[in-house]
Amino acid sequence: MTHVRRPPRESLSARETEVLALVAWGRTNAEIGRALYISEATVKTHLLRAFGKLGVSGRTAAVTTAIERGLLPPPGRDR
Repeated sequence: MTHVRRPPRESLSARETEVLALVAWGRTNAEIGRALYISEATVKTHLLRAFGKLGVSGRTAAVTTAIERGLLPPPGRDR
């Protein structure tokens, strides 16, 4: 067996992607909540779910991984 089969990656929801995009722009959880009309606790929930799907444990790693996988545009490309 030369190739190991990997389970399919779980994709991010539209809201998780939206929250991560705002994280990439340096927004705090409170700022993201205000911008999206959701509570700060809901922002945290979206981030934690995104972290799990991306296999990371923090904001910077989540943004970096999302960019590497083509889920977010590279910095300076979209705004």
